[in-house]
Amino acid sequence: MKKGTVWTDQELLDALAGSNQVNEAILQLYQGYYAVMENYIVQNSGTAADAADTIQETMLVFLNMVQTGKFRGDSSINSVLYGINRNIWLTTLRKQKSRANRDRAYTSEQEREVKDISKTMEEMEGYQLVLSLFERLGSKCKRLLHLFYYESMSMKEISEAEGYTNEQVARNTKYKCMKQLIDRIEGNPQLYQLVKNALENGKEIR
Repeated sequence: MKKGTVWTDQELLDALAGSNQVNEAILQLYQGYYAVMENYIVQNSGTAADAADTIQETMLVFLNMVQTGKFRGDSSINSVLYGINRNIWLTTLRKQKSRANRDRAYTSEQEREVKDISKTMEEMEGYQLVLSLFERLGSKCKRLLHLFYYESMSMKEISEAEGYTNEQVARNTKYKCMKQLIDRIEGNPQLYQLVKNALENGKEIR
């Protein structure tokens, strides 16, 4: 076959199926169909580099089809190459979308973990502050308030565990302890809010 001659589909298939002119036949395919396949990919969210990779894979698939007898020329080479190229590119796009979704999910999870860690640190700092304030109220108040806010015990459970005469006595004691605590911090709005938040993280003030 002379150089510069445009080969027919059958001539291309014969050359690809043989062993002497495979390279020349592949060159003919590139020259005849590369631009069309590249245009499809670029018009469908791809780049020239994406097109080069996809077209190379398309050519390899087509060559294998011819050499294994899976394609005998029942359809035009143009339509077969277009179909292979399209399928490979759509598969690539699906994989890219799936990977992007996984990346977004991973990033979202990381951001959530950072927020959770920050919140935990704030809660720990608030907890340590509250404990230091409880210390100033005396051991009895410290114990009662800790059980209520951080051990989630009811006033009935606290009265039984700590030996109060009854639940109402325990409630009265808690009220007096909380009044002492509030008296110490109400002049500092920021401190008051921090303590309030720390207590609410344990149990809602009631």
